[in-house]
Amino acid sequence: MIAYSSGNTHLLKATSIFFAGLLCGFLAAPIAWAQTQASTPQVTTSQMQPVTIQSGRKAKSNPPPDYPELARKLNIQGMARVLLTVTADGKVAGVKDLGGNPILVTALSDAAKKWKYEPADRESQVEVRYEFVQKN
Repeated sequence: MIAYSSGNTHLLKATSIFFAGLLCGFLAAPIAWAQTQASTPQVTTSQMQPVTIQSGRKAKSNPPPDYPELARKLNIQGMARVLLTVTADGKVAGVKDLGGNPILVTALSDAAKKWKYEPADRESQVEVRYEFVQKN
């Protein structure tokens, strides 16, 4: 039998409370994420075409990214998001990763660097979401 002094009992209680709070945080995070996702409109396509969000720019050429072989082997699927900086003449000048599995985001970034857009008055930013889904 282990005898606890008063100081050790308080330490044990504090540690238990800390870990209980930590566990609640881990459990609450997916719930908060799910609620955020529920309030954010989800954009998916069955044809696996890139979806442009909040932009007046029209793509002239935007071939889809190749499905990475490693992602295919590991059965990695999901949404990849990038933010493109498009020059006034329609060239993609920069790509910023916004989220998703790094393997999928890299594939989308590599493809997006080659895209072309219609000319515009000024440089603009285009958010692109792309759903990678394996066809069985």
